[in-house]
Amino acid sequence: MVSLPKRWARSVGLKPGHQVALIPQPDSSLLLVPRGEVKVDVAHEALVEAHPSMDPEAVVRDFISRYLAGHEAIRVRFHEGASRHRAALKEAIRRKLMGVEVIEESADELLTQCLVGYVELPVKRAVSRMSNLAHSMHRDAFSAYASADHGLASEVIDRDDEVDRFYFFIVRQLKMAVQNRALSEEVGLSSPRDCLGYRLVVKSVERVADHAARIACLALGLEKRLSLEALSRASKVSELAGRAYLRAMEALEGLDVEEAHRCMSLSAEAVRAGRSAVEELISLGLDARSAVSLSLALDSLRRIAEYGADIAEVVINLAAAAPTTRAWAQEARRWVGIRWP
Repeated sequence: MVSLPKRWARSVGLKPGHQVALIPQPDSSLLLVPRGEVKVDVAHEALVEAHPSMDPEAVVRDFISRYLAGHEAIRVRFHEGASRHRAALKEAIRRKLMGVEVIEESADELLTQCLVGYVELPVKRAVSRMSNLAHSMHRDAFSAYASADHGLASEVIDRDDEVDRFYFFIVRQLKMAVQNRALSEEVGLSSPRDCLGYRLVVKSVERVADHAARIACLALGLEKRLSLEALSRASKVSELAGRAYLRAMEALEGLDVEEAHRCMSLSAEAVRAGRSAVEELISLGLDARSAVSLSLALDSLRRIAEYGADIAEVVINLAAAAPTTRAWAQEARRWVGIRWP
């Protein structure tokens, strides 16, 4: 039995029969965390004021900031003359934010609620889905570019919104986990350090998707296919970049340091191949428009490889985060009942 201060227990809503976790920390201290059915309210209803003088994008950014802060309900108040902001906000919610639904609406107000939580989609599962989506965008974007397929290119561009939805949702969970230690394990992470690492990872994945969308946009500008000679160099860079990115994500899943190092070597190879291909553009005899287009596509492929290396570096750093302390914490963690003093 462990006796807890009555005032603290009441402040966090603990009652007889509730559970807490004693989690050893790297500095040899113990972290006491309420668990189970105990809920600490860290996200009350937030308010966004939409004035007619504001840019609609500013209202959208204000709304997203409340969403990322972890608020479950967000009320938007439209002042007279700000009706145009409503359409922009509702479109952004539909395209960019996962699980946010309008539950009340009037002439001057909009009330939304986030209906998807960390239990339904924990961080690691969400990152996996986001990563797979970004990889498919890269693969299909280059395919669209190589074949000048405008239809496929448009589909890839549309998929970028879905990646953004995962990105904002994951960042929301990570911020909530940092603010409330009790949520760290609930979202599938073991420490605030992991939250920082995954924050860097999801930003890199989001940028991979952005560059895939950029390649798709370049494909829309092609009137015909480029020569096979020009595409063969770009195809090699694309294949190397895709492998580097995939291996980085595989290394993240198992915190595999050796795989992370191999990924960084593969990324460096892709970067060298990309630079070599750009240097050889002059010898291909392309017209100026095609040469610029291919140069920009190669730059995006190089950046995708570099983001794979960034993810691999995060893996190495996470794996080095006191592994003995992690193992000891897992062995030492115990559930304890509550006895009132």
